[in-house]
Amino acid sequence: MPKFAFRLDPVLDYRQRLEDEQQVIFAAAASAQRSAEAQRDDYIVRRAAMRERLHLHHNQMDGIELRATYAHCDFLDRSIVAQQLVVDQARAKADQERAKLVVKTKDKKILAVLKERRREIFESEAAATEQRESDEINSRFYDRVTTIGEISS
Repeated sequence: MPKFAFRLDPVLDYRQRLEDEQQVIFAAAASAQRSAEAQRDDYIVRRAAMRERLHLHHNQMDGIELRATYAHCDFLDRSIVAQQLVVDQARAKADQERAKLVVKTKDKKILAVLKERRREIFESEAAATEQRESDEINSRFYDRVTTIGEISS
């Protein structure tokens, strides 16, 4: 039986490489997004801890410590707002890279499906050819057996 050869294998390999490269780019963008979100979440936790400290120990703090604590809370509020902008930009970048990855995956998948269909056609044609050859061999054998049987009778 002949071997299956898909003429577009080099194109399929190329598209696979493009998809792999895009997966790396997307992973980096997703990692940057997670990092930015972690930084924002850290600011939020620190602000919550600072506000709880203010709430619980307000009467025990002197004026300087109160001013410094409130100033630090304001700083954390501004940092959270600024970090949210970074998170939004990182999320937009990750979404862009995800969209590119989806397109490249579709391009590769189209060729992979085409290859699979061509393989199925090839295998069915090979099986049909093999069946025809087997039928031809059996037919010749039957003709010989019947011819020999007619000659000997």
